[in-house]
Amino acid sequence: MIYEQEKNMTDNTPQDMDVLFEPDNPLPDFSFDDLPEDLRERVKSLGWTTPTPVQRKAIPYLLEGRDMIVQARTGSGKTGAYLLPIIRTIEISKKFCQALILAPTRELAKQVSVVLDQLTKDTEIKTSVIYGGVRYAGQLKDLKEGAQIIVGTPGRILDHVYKGTLTLMNIRTLVFDEADEMLSMGFYPSMRKLRRQIPEKRRTYMFSATIPYHVEQLAHEFLHEADRLSLSKGNQSVTELEHRYYIAPSLQKDRVLLRLMEYENPDNALIFTNTKRDAEYLSAFLKNSGIDAEHLTGDLRQNKRERIMDQLRDGSLRYVIATDVAARGIDISDLSYVFLYDIPEHVEVYVHRSGRTARAGKTGVAITICESIQERKLMGIAKQYGFEVEQREVPTEEEVQERLTERLIVRLEDQLNDYSPMDRERVGRFLPMVDELDKDEDLRMMLAMLLDSTYRQSQNARLFEVQESARKQRSNGGSGSKSSGNKGGDTRPRSRQRRPRKPKGE
Repeated sequence: MIYEQEKNMTDNTPQDMDVLFEPDNPLPDFSFDDLPEDLRERVKSLGWTTPTPVQRKAIPYLLEGRDMIVQARTGSGKTGAYLLPIIRTIEISKKFCQALILAPTRELAKQVSVVLDQLTKDTEIKTSVIYGGVRYAGQLKDLKEGAQIIVGTPGRILDHVYKGTLTLMNIRTLVFDEADEMLSMGFYPSMRKLRRQIPEKRRTYMFSATIPYHVEQLAHEFLHEADRLSLSKGNQSVTELEHRYYIAPSLQKDRVLLRLMEYENPDNALIFTNTKRDAEYLSAFLKNSGIDAEHLTGDLRQNKRERIMDQLRDGSLRYVIATDVAARGIDISDLSYVFLYDIPEHVEVYVHRSGRTARAGKTGVAITICESIQERKLMGIAKQYGFEVEQREVPTEEEVQERLTERLIVRLEDQLNDYSPMDRERVGRFLPMVDELDKDEDLRMMLAMLLDSTYRQSQNARLFEVQESARKQRSNGGSGSKSSGNKGGDTRPRSRQRRPRKPKGE
Protein backbone atom coordinates (compact mmCIF):
# COMPACT_ATOMS: atom_id res chain seq x y z
CA MET A 1 0.00 0.00 0.00
CA ILE A 2 1.25 3.48 -0.80
CA TYR A 3 0.42 4.87 2.63
CA GLU A 4 2.69 2.22 4.15
CA GLN A 5 5.52 3.38 1.93
CA GLU A 6 4.90 6.95 2.98
CA LYS A 7 4.77 5.91 6.61
CA ASN A 8 8.22 4.36 6.23
CA MET A 9 9.41 7.49 4.50
CA THR A 10 8.11 9.65 7.29
CA ASP A 11 9.69 7.54 10.00
CA ASN A 12 13.03 6.84 8.36
CA THR A 13 13.86 9.78 6.11
CA PRO A 14 16.22 12.40 7.54
CA GLN A 15 14.35 15.63 8.04
CA ASP A 16 17.27 17.65 6.68
CA MET A 17 16.80 16.41 3.10
CA ASP A 18 18.34 19.04 0.84
CA VAL A 19 16.14 21.73 -0.65
CA LEU A 20 17.91 22.22 -3.93
CA PHE A 21 15.66 24.89 -5.38
CA GLU A 22 12.94 26.91 -3.70
CA PRO A 23 10.82 29.89 -4.77
CA ASP A 24 11.93 33.38 -3.82
CA ASN A 25 10.64 34.56 -0.43
CA PRO A 26 10.19 30.98 0.88
CA LEU A 27 7.24 30.24 3.11
CA PRO A 28 7.47 28.78 6.64
CA ASP A 29 7.48 24.98 6.90
CA PHE A 30 4.23 23.06 7.23
CA SER A 31 3.36 21.04 10.34
CA PHE A 32 0.55 18.56 10.95
CA ASP A 33 -0.43 20.87 13.82
CA ASP A 34 -1.59 23.31 11.13
CA LEU A 35 -4.37 20.91 10.09
CA PRO A 36 -7.92 20.89 11.49
CA GLU A 37 -8.26 18.42 14.33
CA ASP A 38 -10.41 15.89 12.44
CA LEU A 39 -8.00 15.77 9.48
CA ARG A 40 -5.07 15.56 11.88
CA GLU A 41 -6.63 12.45 13.41
CA ARG A 42 -7.05 10.80 10.01
CA VAL A 43 -3.42 11.59 9.18
CA LYS A 44 -2.40 9.96 12.45
CA SER A 45 -4.43 6.86 11.53
CA LEU A 46 -2.18 6.42 8.49
CA GLY A 47 0.84 6.29 10.77
CA TRP A 48 2.19 9.65 9.62
CA THR A 49 3.82 11.15 12.69
CA THR A 50 5.64 14.11 11.15
CA PRO A 51 5.54 15.56 7.63
CA THR A 52 8.11 14.34 5.13
CA PRO A 53 10.43 16.99 3.67
CA VAL A 54 8.35 17.38 0.52
CA GLN A 55 5.21 17.81 2.62
CA ARG A 56 6.88 20.34 4.93
CA LYS A 57 8.14 22.42 2.02
CA ALA A 58 5.45 22.04 -0.66
CA ILE A 59 2.16 22.23 1.26
CA PRO A 60 2.51 25.93 2.25
CA TYR A 61 2.82 26.93 -1.42
CA LEU A 62 -0.10 24.74 -2.45
CA LEU A 63 -2.29 26.16 0.30
CA GLU A 64 -1.42 29.64 -0.96
CA GLY A 65 -2.85 28.70 -4.34
CA ARG A 66 0.31 28.91 -6.45
CA ASP A 67 0.91 26.78 -9.53
CA MET A 68 3.84 24.53 -8.64
CA ILE A 69 6.33 22.11 -10.18
CA VAL A 70 7.62 19.88 -7.38
CA GLN A 71 10.50 17.47 -7.85
CA ALA A 72 10.78 14.74 -5.23
CA ARG A 73 11.77 11.11 -5.35
CA THR A 74 9.26 8.29 -5.55
CA GLY A 75 8.19 7.26 -2.05
CA SER A 76 9.00 10.68 -0.59
CA GLY A 77 5.44 11.40 0.57
CA LYS A 78 4.35 13.50 -2.39
CA THR A 79 0.86 11.93 -2.44
CA GLY A 80 0.12 13.45 0.95
CA ALA A 81 1.75 16.69 -0.18
CA TYR A 82 -1.00 17.36 -2.70
CA LEU A 83 -3.93 15.49 -1.12
CA LEU A 84 -3.90 17.39 2.16
CA PRO A 85 -4.22 20.85 0.52
CA ILE A 86 -6.88 19.55 -1.89
CA ILE A 87 -9.03 18.16 0.94
CA ARG A 88 -8.94 21.53 2.69
CA THR A 89 -10.26 23.34 -0.40
CA ILE A 90 -13.29 21.12 -1.10
CA GLU A 91 -16.71 22.76 -0.67
CA ILE A 92 -18.96 19.99 0.64
CA SER A 93 -22.20 21.59 -0.59
CA LYS A 94 -21.09 21.59 -4.24
CA LYS A 95 -21.61 18.15 -5.76
CA PHE A 96 -19.35 18.19 -8.79
CA CYS A 97 -15.71 17.53 -9.57
CA GLN A 98 -13.59 20.20 -7.87
CA ALA A 99 -10.19 18.47 -8.04
CA LEU A 100 -8.77 16.14 -10.67
CA ILE A 101 -5.65 14.04 -10.05
CA LEU A 102 -4.20 12.46 -13.18
CA ALA A 103 -2.00 9.36 -12.98
CA PRO A 104 -0.29 7.50 -15.83
CA THR A 105 -1.31 3.98 -14.73
CA ARG A 106 -4.29 2.24 -13.21
CA GLU A 107 -2.09 0.91 -10.42
CA LEU A 108 -0.91 4.35 -9.36
CA ALA A 109 -4.45 5.73 -9.58
CA LYS A 110 -5.67 2.93 -7.30
CA GLN A 111 -2.83 3.52 -4.83
CA VAL A 112 -3.56 7.25 -4.65
CA SER A 113 -7.26 6.52 -4.14
CA VAL A 114 -6.43 4.28 -1.16
CA VAL A 115 -4.71 7.20 0.58
CA LEU A 116 -7.50 9.57 -0.44
CA ASP A 117 -10.15 7.25 0.99
CA GLN A 118 -8.28 7.11 4.30
CA LEU A 119 -7.92 10.88 4.46
CA THR A 120 -11.63 11.47 3.69
CA LYS A 121 -13.01 8.61 5.78
CA ASP A 122 -16.15 9.52 7.78
CA THR A 123 -16.47 12.86 5.97
CA GLU A 124 -19.02 14.11 3.44
CA ILE A 125 -16.36 14.45 0.73
CA LYS A 126 -17.17 12.18 -2.19
CA THR A 127 -14.31 10.64 -4.19
CA SER A 128 -13.93 8.35 -7.19
CA VAL A 129 -11.15 6.51 -9.02
CA ILE A 130 -11.63 6.30 -12.78
CA TYR A 131 -9.51 4.24 -15.17
CA GLY A 132 -9.91 2.08 -18.26
CA GLY A 133 -10.11 -1.67 -18.63
CA VAL A 134 -13.02 -2.05 -16.17
CA ARG A 135 -16.81 -1.73 -16.35
CA TYR A 136 -18.45 1.67 -16.18
CA ALA A 137 -21.19 0.99 -13.63
CA GLY A 138 -19.28 1.86 -10.45
CA GLN A 139 -17.71 4.94 -12.00
CA LEU A 140 -21.06 6.20 -13.30
CA LYS A 141 -22.58 5.74 -9.84
CA ASP A 142 -19.79 7.84 -8.25
CA LEU A 143 -20.20 10.58 -10.84
CA LYS A 144 -23.98 10.72 -10.46
CA GLU A 145 -23.52 11.07 -6.70
CA GLY A 146 -21.32 14.12 -7.28
CA ALA A 147 -17.73 12.97 -6.76
CA GLN A 148 -15.74 16.04 -5.72
CA ILE A 149 -12.21 14.59 -5.94
CA ILE A 150 -11.46 12.30 -8.87
CA VAL A 151 -8.30 10.26 -9.39
CA GLY A 152 -7.94 8.78 -12.84
CA THR A 153 -6.11 8.00 -16.03
CA PRO A 154 -6.51 10.39 -18.99
CA GLY A 155 -8.17 8.05 -21.49
CA ARG A 156 -11.13 7.01 -19.33
CA ILE A 157 -11.51 10.54 -17.94
CA LEU A 158 -11.85 11.87 -21.50
CA ASP A 159 -14.27 9.07 -22.33
CA HIS A 160 -16.61 10.22 -19.56
CA VAL A 161 -16.22 13.85 -20.60
CA TYR A 162 -17.18 13.13 -24.21
CA LYS A 163 -20.14 11.02 -23.11
CA GLY A 164 -21.39 13.86 -20.94
CA THR A 165 -21.16 11.87 -17.71
CA LEU A 166 -18.39 14.12 -16.31
CA THR A 167 -17.72 17.82 -16.59
CA LEU A 168 -14.33 19.31 -15.80
CA MET A 169 -15.27 22.93 -16.42
CA ASN A 170 -15.72 23.56 -12.70
CA ILE A 171 -12.50 22.05 -11.39
CA ARG A 172 -10.34 24.27 -9.23
CA THR A 173 -7.32 22.03 -8.82
CA LEU A 174 -5.49 19.88 -11.36
CA VAL A 175 -2.65 17.55 -10.34
CA PHE A 176 -0.22 15.67 -12.56
CA ASP A 177 1.24 12.78 -10.58
CA GLU A 178 4.40 11.44 -12.22
CA ALA A 179 4.36 14.47 -14.52
CA ASP A 180 7.29 13.20 -16.57
CA GLU A 181 5.16 10.23 -17.66
CA MET A 182 1.95 12.27 -17.98
CA LEU A 183 3.60 14.59 -20.51
CA SER A 184 5.41 11.81 -22.35
CA MET A 185 4.86 10.90 -25.97
CA GLY A 186 2.13 8.36 -25.27
CA PHE A 187 -0.02 10.61 -23.08
CA TYR A 188 0.45 14.01 -24.67
CA PRO A 189 -2.46 13.75 -27.17
CA SER A 190 -4.86 13.02 -24.30
CA MET A 191 -3.42 15.84 -22.23
CA ARG A 192 -4.00 18.34 -25.02
CA LYS A 193 -7.62 17.24 -25.29
CA LEU A 194 -8.09 17.48 -21.54
CA ARG A 195 -6.67 20.99 -21.55
CA ARG A 196 -9.55 22.08 -23.78
CA GLN A 197 -12.07 20.72 -21.26
CA ILE A 198 -10.83 22.49 -18.12
CA PRO A 199 -11.13 26.11 -17.05
CA GLU A 200 -8.24 28.51 -17.52
CA LYS A 201 -8.55 29.74 -13.95
CA ARG A 202 -7.40 26.89 -11.71
CA ARG A 203 -4.53 25.70 -9.55
CA THR A 204 -2.20 23.23 -11.24
CA TYR A 205 0.47 21.11 -9.55
CA MET A 206 3.02 18.86 -11.22
CA PHE A 207 4.87 16.27 -9.12
CA SER A 208 7.72 14.24 -10.60
CA ALA A 209 10.88 12.41 -9.56
CA THR A 210 12.69 13.91 -12.56
CA ILE A 211 12.04 16.97 -14.69
CA PRO A 212 13.14 16.00 -18.22
CA TYR A 213 13.44 18.52 -21.01
CA HIS A 214 10.05 17.70 -22.53
CA VAL A 215 8.33 18.31 -19.18
CA GLU A 216 10.02 21.70 -18.94
CA GLN A 217 8.74 22.63 -22.39
CA LEU A 218 5.22 21.24 -22.11
CA ALA A 219 4.58 22.37 -18.53
CA HIS A 220 4.06 25.92 -19.75
CA GLU A 221 0.96 24.76 -21.64
CA PHE A 222 -0.74 23.79 -18.37
CA LEU A 223 0.68 26.06 -15.66
CA HIS A 224 0.54 29.81 -15.13
CA GLU A 225 3.67 31.49 -13.77
CA ALA A 226 4.57 28.33 -11.90
CA ASP A 227 7.06 28.24 -9.05
CA ARG A 228 9.46 25.34 -8.64
CA LEU A 229 10.47 23.36 -5.59
CA SER A 230 13.12 20.66 -5.83
CA LEU A 231 14.08 18.25 -3.06
CA SER A 232 16.37 15.26 -3.13
CA LYS A 233 18.97 13.37 -1.15
CA GLY A 234 22.70 13.83 -1.24
CA ASN A 235 24.14 15.85 -4.10
CA GLN A 236 21.54 15.00 -6.73
CA SER A 237 19.88 18.08 -8.21
CA VAL A 238 17.61 19.05 -11.06
CA THR A 239 20.68 19.61 -13.21
CA GLU A 240 22.22 16.22 -12.46
CA LEU A 241 21.69 12.65 -13.53
CA GLU A 242 19.87 9.83 -11.87
CA HIS A 243 22.29 6.87 -11.98
CA ARG A 244 20.96 3.30 -11.81
CA TYR A 245 22.37 -0.13 -12.50
CA TYR A 246 21.01 -3.64 -13.03
CA ILE A 247 22.86 -6.93 -12.62
CA ALA A 248 22.51 -9.36 -15.54
CA PRO A 249 24.43 -12.43 -16.73
CA SER A 250 26.46 -11.84 -19.89
CA LEU A 251 24.22 -13.99 -22.11
CA GLN A 252 21.03 -12.28 -20.90
CA LYS A 253 22.09 -8.64 -21.19
CA ASP A 254 20.32 -8.14 -24.52
CA ARG A 255 16.98 -9.32 -23.13
CA VAL A 256 17.46 -7.31 -19.95
CA LEU A 257 18.09 -4.22 -22.08
CA LEU A 258 14.92 -4.90 -24.07
CA ARG A 259 12.91 -5.38 -20.89
CA LEU A 260 14.22 -2.12 -19.40
CA MET A 261 13.51 -0.18 -22.58
CA GLU A 262 9.93 -1.45 -22.71
CA TYR A 263 9.44 -0.82 -18.99
CA GLU A 264 10.96 2.69 -18.92
CA ASN A 265 9.66 3.70 -22.37
CA PRO A 266 11.95 6.74 -22.78
CA ASP A 267 11.14 9.37 -25.38
CA ASN A 268 14.63 8.82 -26.79
CA ALA A 269 17.90 7.22 -25.75
CA LEU A 270 21.51 6.53 -26.66
CA ILE A 271 22.72 2.99 -25.99
CA PHE A 272 26.49 2.64 -25.62
CA THR A 273 28.46 -0.51 -26.37
CA ASN A 274 32.20 -1.15 -26.15
CA THR A 275 32.44 -2.78 -29.58
CA LYS A 276 31.15 -2.26 -33.09
CA ARG A 277 30.03 -5.88 -33.18
CA ASP A 278 27.75 -5.44 -30.16
CA ALA A 279 26.29 -2.22 -31.62
CA GLU A 280 25.38 -3.97 -34.87
CA TYR A 281 24.02 -7.01 -33.01
CA LEU A 282 21.83 -4.92 -30.69
CA SER A 283 20.43 -2.93 -33.60
CA ALA A 284 19.32 -6.14 -35.31
CA PHE A 285 18.08 -7.67 -32.03
CA LEU A 286 15.92 -4.67 -31.13
CA LYS A 287 14.46 -4.43 -34.64
CA ASN A 288 13.54 -8.13 -34.52
CA SER A 289 11.86 -7.39 -31.19
CA GLY A 290 9.70 -4.67 -32.75
CA ILE A 291 11.77 -1.65 -31.65
CA ASP A 292 13.09 0.69 -34.32
CA ALA A 293 16.76 1.33 -33.54
CA GLU A 294 19.81 2.25 -35.62
CA HIS A 295 23.49 1.82 -34.87
CA LEU A 296 26.32 4.34 -35.20
CA THR A 297 29.79 2.93 -35.66
CA GLY A 298 33.05 4.51 -36.73
CA ASP A 299 32.97 3.08 -40.27
CA LEU A 300 29.48 4.39 -41.07
CA ARG A 301 29.24 6.67 -44.10
CA GLN A 302 28.85 10.34 -43.20
CA ASN A 303 25.55 10.81 -45.04
CA LYS A 304 23.97 7.86 -43.22
CA ARG A 305 25.34 9.08 -39.89
CA GLU A 306 23.83 12.53 -40.49
CA ARG A 307 20.50 10.99 -41.48
CA ILE A 308 20.37 8.95 -38.27
CA MET A 309 21.23 11.98 -36.16
CA ASP A 310 18.58 14.10 -37.89
CA GLN A 311 15.99 11.39 -37.20
CA LEU A 312 17.00 11.25 -33.54
CA ARG A 313 16.72 15.02 -33.22
CA ASP A 314 13.33 15.34 -34.92
CA GLY A 315 11.84 12.39 -33.02
CA SER A 316 11.23 10.07 -35.97
CA LEU A 317 13.86 7.72 -34.47
CA ARG A 318 13.94 7.08 -30.73
CA TYR A 319 16.91 4.78 -30.16
CA VAL A 320 20.51 4.84 -31.39
CA ILE A 321 23.17 2.29 -30.42
CA ALA A 322 26.66 3.77 -30.59
CA THR A 323 30.30 3.10 -29.83
CA ASP A 324 32.31 5.81 -28.10
CA VAL A 325 34.18 6.75 -31.28
CA ALA A 326 30.97 7.11 -33.28
CA ALA A 327 29.30 9.14 -30.51
CA ARG A 328 31.86 11.93 -30.56
CA GLY A 329 30.22 15.18 -31.49
CA ILE A 330 26.69 14.00 -30.66
CA ASP A 331 24.83 16.79 -28.89
CA ILE A 332 21.11 16.20 -28.37
CA SER A 333 19.83 18.79 -25.92
CA ASP A 334 16.69 16.90 -24.87
CA LEU A 335 18.05 13.34 -24.65
CA SER A 336 16.24 11.72 -21.73
CA TYR A 337 18.07 8.39 -21.23
CA VAL A 338 21.49 6.86 -21.70
CA PHE A 339 21.91 3.08 -21.46
CA LEU A 340 25.37 1.63 -20.88
CA TYR A 341 25.24 -1.89 -22.26
CA ASP A 342 28.84 -2.37 -21.10
CA ILE A 343 30.91 -0.76 -18.38
CA PRO A 344 33.65 1.15 -20.24
CA GLU A 345 37.25 0.04 -19.88
CA HIS A 346 38.37 3.51 -18.77
CA VAL A 347 36.53 5.17 -15.89
CA GLU A 348 36.41 8.64 -17.44
CA VAL A 349 34.46 7.22 -20.39
CA TYR A 350 31.51 6.58 -18.05
CA VAL A 351 31.26 10.31 -17.42
CA HIS A 352 31.38 11.07 -21.14
CA ARG A 353 28.67 8.53 -21.88
CA SER A 354 26.29 9.46 -19.08
CA GLY A 355 26.87 13.15 -19.79
CA ARG A 356 25.11 12.80 -23.13
CA THR A 357 21.87 13.33 -21.24
CA ALA A 358 20.97 16.04 -18.70
CA ARG A 359 22.49 18.72 -20.92
CA ALA A 360 22.15 22.45 -20.31
CA GLY A 361 20.62 22.16 -16.86
CA LYS A 362 18.09 19.47 -17.72
CA THR A 363 17.63 16.10 -16.04
CA GLY A 364 18.19 12.60 -17.35
CA VAL A 365 18.72 8.97 -16.40
CA ALA A 366 21.85 6.87 -16.91
CA ILE A 367 21.24 3.11 -16.70
CA THR A 368 24.09 0.59 -16.60
CA ILE A 369 23.71 -3.13 -17.25
CA CYS A 370 26.61 -5.02 -15.73
CA GLU A 371 27.65 -8.46 -14.63
CA SER A 372 28.03 -9.11 -10.91
CA ILE A 373 31.84 -9.19 -11.17
CA GLN A 374 31.73 -5.64 -12.63
CA GLU A 375 29.72 -4.16 -9.78
CA ARG A 376 32.80 -3.21 -7.76
CA LYS A 377 34.24 -1.32 -10.73
CA LEU A 378 31.03 0.69 -11.12
CA MET A 379 31.03 1.51 -7.41
CA GLY A 380 34.62 2.72 -7.80
CA ILE A 381 33.62 5.04 -10.65
CA ALA A 382 30.77 6.46 -8.57
CA LYS A 383 33.07 7.06 -5.62
CA GLN A 384 35.77 8.65 -7.76
CA TYR A 385 33.36 11.13 -9.36
CA GLY A 386 31.19 11.70 -6.30
CA PHE A 387 27.75 10.55 -7.42
CA GLU A 388 25.22 8.06 -6.06
CA VAL A 389 24.32 5.02 -8.14
CA GLU A 390 21.28 2.96 -7.19
CA GLN A 391 20.93 -0.77 -7.80
CA ARG A 392 17.47 -1.90 -8.89
CA GLU A 393 15.91 -5.25 -9.62
CA VAL A 394 15.23 -6.07 -13.26
CA PRO A 395 11.47 -5.77 -13.88
CA THR A 396 9.69 -9.09 -14.19
CA GLU A 397 7.91 -10.14 -17.38
CA GLU A 398 4.61 -9.57 -15.57
CA GLU A 399 5.59 -6.02 -14.58
CA VAL A 400 6.63 -5.21 -18.14
CA GLN A 401 3.41 -6.72 -19.52
CA GLU A 402 1.36 -4.57 -17.15
CA ARG A 403 3.15 -1.44 -18.41
CA LEU A 404 2.58 -2.46 -22.04
CA THR A 405 -1.11 -3.06 -21.35
CA GLU A 406 -1.47 0.36 -19.72
CA ARG A 407 0.11 2.14 -22.68
CA LEU A 408 -1.90 0.25 -25.26
CA ILE A 409 -5.17 0.99 -23.46
CA VAL A 410 -4.21 4.68 -23.40
CA ARG A 411 -3.53 4.60 -27.15
CA LEU A 412 -6.75 2.77 -28.02
CA GLU A 413 -8.90 4.90 -25.73
CA ASP A 414 -7.40 8.01 -27.28
CA GLN A 415 -8.28 6.80 -30.76
CA LEU A 416 -11.79 5.76 -29.71
CA ASN A 417 -12.43 9.16 -28.12
CA ASP A 418 -11.81 10.73 -31.54
CA TYR A 419 -14.42 8.56 -33.24
CA SER A 420 -17.68 10.09 -34.38
CA PRO A 421 -20.99 8.24 -33.92
CA MET A 422 -20.71 7.05 -37.52
CA ASP A 423 -17.17 5.79 -36.89
CA ARG A 424 -18.40 3.84 -33.85
CA GLU A 425 -21.29 2.39 -35.83
CA ARG A 426 -18.88 1.22 -38.53
CA VAL A 427 -16.51 -0.37 -36.01
CA GLY A 428 -19.44 -1.97 -34.20
CA ARG A 429 -20.02 -4.23 -37.20
CA PHE A 430 -16.97 -6.24 -36.11
CA LEU A 431 -18.07 -6.90 -32.52
CA PRO A 432 -19.64 -10.28 -33.46
CA MET A 433 -16.34 -11.20 -35.10
CA VAL A 434 -14.48 -10.30 -31.91
CA ASP A 435 -16.78 -12.61 -29.95
CA GLU A 436 -16.12 -15.38 -32.45
CA LEU A 437 -12.34 -14.91 -32.48
CA ASP A 438 -12.24 -15.05 -28.70
CA LYS A 439 -13.53 -18.64 -28.71
CA ASP A 440 -10.52 -20.25 -30.40
CA GLU A 441 -6.85 -20.09 -29.35
CA ASP A 442 -5.56 -19.72 -32.93
CA LEU A 443 -8.13 -17.07 -33.72
CA ARG A 444 -7.28 -15.20 -30.51
CA MET A 445 -3.73 -14.99 -31.81
CA MET A 446 -5.11 -12.91 -34.68
CA LEU A 447 -6.45 -10.40 -32.18
CA ALA A 448 -3.11 -10.39 -30.39
CA MET A 449 -1.41 -9.78 -33.75
CA LEU A 450 -3.53 -6.67 -34.33
CA LEU A 451 -2.78 -5.37 -30.83
CA ASP A 452 0.92 -5.97 -31.34
CA SER A 453 0.84 -4.04 -34.60
CA THR A 454 -0.94 -1.11 -32.96
CA TYR A 455 1.50 -1.08 -30.07
CA ARG A 456 4.61 -1.19 -32.25
CA GLN A 457 3.31 1.62 -34.42
CA SER A 458 2.69 3.76 -31.36
CA GLN A 459 6.16 3.10 -29.94
CA ASN A 460 8.34 3.51 -33.01
CA ALA A 461 7.64 7.14 -33.83
CA ARG A 462 6.07 10.29 -32.42
CA LEU A 463 2.80 9.33 -34.03
CA PHE A 464 0.75 11.95 -32.23
CA GLU A 465 2.60 14.69 -34.12
CA VAL A 466 1.80 12.98 -37.42
CA GLN A 467 -1.79 12.40 -36.35
CA GLU A 468 -2.26 15.97 -35.17
CA SER A 469 -0.91 17.25 -38.49
CA ALA A 470 -3.25 14.97 -40.43
CA ARG A 471 -6.24 16.03 -38.35
CA LYS A 472 -5.39 19.67 -38.89
CA GLN A 473 -5.29 19.10 -42.64
CA ARG A 474 -8.66 17.32 -42.55
CA SER A 475 -10.23 20.11 -40.52
CA ASN A 476 -8.94 22.60 -43.09
CA GLY A 477 -10.42 20.64 -45.96
CA GLY A 478 -7.11 19.05 -46.87
CA SER A 479 -5.59 22.37 -47.91
CA GLY A 480 -2.82 22.21 -45.34
CA SER A 481 -3.30 25.88 -44.50
CA LYS A 482 -3.85 27.10 -40.98
CA SER A 483 -7.34 28.06 -40.01
CA SER A 484 -7.59 31.40 -38.28
CA GLY A 485 -10.77 30.27 -36.58
CA ASN A 486 -9.21 27.22 -34.90
CA LYS A 487 -7.25 28.73 -32.06
CA GLY A 488 -5.99 27.03 -28.94
CA GLY A 489 -4.50 24.03 -30.73
CA ASP A 490 -7.81 22.26 -31.39
CA THR A 491 -7.03 20.00 -34.31
CA ARG A 492 -10.10 17.76 -34.35
CA PRO A 493 -12.59 18.10 -37.20
CA ARG A 494 -15.33 20.44 -36.02
CA SER A 495 -18.05 17.91 -36.80
CA ARG A 496 -16.61 15.64 -34.12
CA GLN A 497 -16.32 18.16 -31.31
CA ARG A 498 -18.75 17.71 -28.48
CA ARG A 499 -19.36 20.26 -25.79
CA PRO A 500 -19.64 18.55 -22.40
CA ARG A 501 -22.77 19.39 -20.45
CA LYS A 502 -22.46 21.38 -17.25
CA PRO A 503 -24.12 19.97 -14.13
CA LYS A 504 -27.60 21.18 -13.36
CA GLY A 505 -27.76 24.12 -11.04
CA GLU A 506 -24.39 25.54 -12.06
